[in-house]
Amino acid sequence: MYEPFFGLDSSPFGLTPNPRFLFRSRIHHEILSLLLFGVTTSKGVMLLLGDVGTGKTTLCRALLRELPAEAESVLVLNPHLSETELVGAILDDLGLERRGSTRGELMTVLSQHLLASGGEGKTVVVVVDEAQQMSVGALEQVRILSTLEAPDRKLLQIVLAGQPELEAKLARPELRQLNQRIAIRSRLRPLAERETFRYVEHRLRAAGLAGSLPFTWAATARVHRYSRGVPRVINLVCDRALSTAFAGRKRNVDVDTVKAAIRSVEGRPLARWARRVAAAVAVVAAVGATLGLQWTWRSGWSVQHASNSVLAAVTPPAAPTRAPTPRPSSAPEPSSAPEPSSAPVTARVAALSPPAAAAPLDAHRRLLAELITLWITHSPPQSVVAEWPALADGAVDIASVADRYRLTATRLPWVTAGELRAIGLPALLELDGVPEPSVLLLRRIADDTVTLVDGTGAEHRVQLEELDSKLAHAVVWVLWRNIDQLPVDGARPLTRDTVFTVALRLHKLGYLASPLPRLYDARLEEAVRAFQRSTALPADGILGPRTTLALSRVVGGGVAPSISGQPSR
Repeated sequence: MYEPFFGLDSSPFGLTPNPRFLFRSRIHHEILSLLLFGVTTSKGVMLLLGDVGTGKTTLCRALLRELPAEAESVLVLNPHLSETELVGAILDDLGLERRGSTRGELMTVLSQHLLASGGEGKTVVVVVDEAQQMSVGALEQVRILSTLEAPDRKLLQIVLAGQPELEAKLARPELRQLNQRIAIRSRLRPLAERETFRYVEHRLRAAGLAGSLPFTWAATARVHRYSRGVPRVINLVCDRALSTAFAGRKRNVDVDTVKAAIRSVEGRPLARWARRVAAAVAVVAAVGATLGLQWTWRSGWSVQHASNSVLAAVTPPAAPTRAPTPRPSSAPEPSSAPEPSSAPVTARVAALSPPAAAAPLDAHRRLLAELITLWITHSPPQSVVAEWPALADGAVDIASVADRYRLTATRLPWVTAGELRAIGLPALLELDGVPEPSVLLLRRIADDTVTLVDGTGAEHRVQLEELDSKLAHAVVWVLWRNIDQLPVDGARPLTRDTVFTVALRLHKLGYLASPLPRLYDARLEEAVRAFQRSTALPADGILGPRTTLALSRVVGGGVAPSISGQPSR
């Protein structure tokens, strides 16, 4: 309903577990990589725990999508199955004929298929969702399934996903054998506040949002405070907030809109105190109109926000000074009550002092703020930009600032225009010019025309050759989202987990066939070369910073800003 109004092509906050909207926080990435490692190395039984609404089902579906193409997978969504029904459901999902009706007969069919698949190098994965609802008998059947193995590996990889109660159930004495067979244990947790900001942004981008975010910072903070970082609750509140904003034809979702959405989610009407405040305001306004209050106004000043408080003092005019009237010493003291006055009551509004002008930002901070805006889709406040940390020489600390916004900053000396086009991400160019250094923002490369933005916000269009001449005396900073925890420094050795992640990405992109290596072998090196050739990078087979940046941009898809095919500002 509200999607076209906000420029979306689908609903961003639906409750259906769609892997397209999976937000890969650090913990999501670690768990997904761990489960994929367990599947590809035949660990057997794995455990995924998470509280209600933390995204276990979405992560399970993402796991199935990340499996190698030759893997066979089964997703069991109904945990209320008997031992026999569980085996039958696995056979049905694998497309195998049930030859027999007893559990023993069904197990024979399954074991024959697993042996044949294992002989062909295939992997069979079974994911059971809401496993905390499984009976003790069905969980014991899982243990029996885990005993199906070849001499060198497990034939069936099983992932049990459930709420924390599953861990308590597995601790029962009658399930101790299954508990001992669990090779990998992982636990999802709610999102932190900063992750909630990124989560909301990610889902809106995945739904097709091209412009700035409709949610203000304060509104998203209120969403996090209410939801406690639980994705399902975040979805409920954000979806209702967008509907509320759409009903009021508001392009921005502010704190008041989120509060109204929360009341709607909880089924609460407008709070009683809010009704009383509204009624009191109406009464004051009516009394003011009745008394005909005279308001003084000083031209040239205005109030920008209706929420700003204005001090008003209502004072009667000073009474005229009169000489005291002589009276006998025996006369009683006059009453202290004031004399009635027919002079009109005047209300004076205390004039607001104009805000002090903020100190102008230097070019580095202005352009860095613009670069960060491309990632977080809203401009950091000028007061915040002015307080960003600085290095010893007074220059802004780009790496520390990027980390504040969950971005990674990579410094590239001696980079060419062709390499920047291959990387495909906006970049900050620090030029060692004469008479003094300058800074530019690389915003777009279309054909051979480069669009650069200077510290004043003016655009300059140059040819690639001219950009190359500038880069000969420049250091380039590229910001990016390291969702795969790829190596930032090319000089550091690659860990086994990093190698596996890179191999998995190259496999999904079609550059590497299974089985996936855990070491940087000749097959992986050739796959890196193939990827480099496809992006016009030097095909040296080394996973250096330039290749890492290009790979992160391809993996980021439409969520990452690009310097190609974008309209000019």
